[in-house]
Amino acid sequence: MTVRITIACPERFIADANQFALCVGNTRADANTFSAALWEDGTGGRFALASLLAAEHFAVVATSPLTPPAHAQDADMQAAGRAQKILEVWSPLSPGAFPSLSADRILAIVGLEAGLTIPLLKVSPIPIEE
Repeated sequence: MTVRITIACPERFIADANQFALCVGNTRADANTFSAALWEDGTGGRFALASLLAAEHFAVVATSPLTPPAHAQDADMQAAGRAQKILEVWSPLSPGAFPSLSADRILAIVGLEAGLTIPLLKVSPIPIEE
C-alpha cells in the first residue's frame, strides 16, 4: 500500500534534502526530488515542494538510521543526515495541530492529497516573470 506525501523544503536545504531522498528512495532519480524553490510563505520564505507516493511505512524509514542505499553507494550521508535531523513528519493521526511551516525545518505531510496540504502550508506559487 502507498500513501501520498507532500514535503516542503526550505530553499537552503534543497541539496541536503535531495541526498536524504536518495537514501530513503528507490532509485538514483530520487536525488532530484526537489528542484527550484517555487513557492513562498507569507514572509517571503522560499520553499521547494514535492508530492509523491511512498510506502505506508515512510515515517519509520525516514526517521531510522540512514545507510548508503544499494542504488547509490556514493550518496552524501552527511548531507542526508543533516536533512533527516531537521525533518518533521506529520499525519492527520499525529497528536497536535497541523505544524507551521518553518525556514529551519523540512516538513513531510503524510496521508493528505497535495491539493489539501498546500493551503494548510500557507504557501503560494512565486509568479514567473516573462
